[in-house]
Amino acid sequence: MTKAELQVKISELEASLKVNELSQTDLVNKLVDAQKELENINKPKITQETVDLMYEAIEEAIDNFDFDDRDNYEADFTIDYDNRLALESIRFDGVTSIAEDVFREVEKLFNVIPTEKND
Repeated sequence: MTKAELQVKISELEASLKVNELSQTDLVNKLVDAQKELENINKPKITQETVDLMYEAIEEAIDNFDFDDRDNYEADFTIDYDNRLALESIRFDGVTSIAEDVFREVEKLFNVIPTEKND
């Protein structure tokens, strides 16, 4: 094979490689889309308006939560070497309360139907 023939062959192989890379990228994108569809296939469907209402309900519940209530926190204090009182750690204990507030606000948006128990 001559040098010119090898250069043509290399150019053809590089072009073929680029085409295959584009095809592979396209296949990967199609695979990701199909995986998302499979993931969402059994999820209940809601409108964007409902999602917006849920967001507003969550925001309302969190906005109305009393973060200033000292009973929602557990604090540990320590005395420094220079006899100053220092806050060593603080933990927020109101997670359950805030979750219940959010749940109640979101629940107001739906007509909740009790499930029948088959015993």
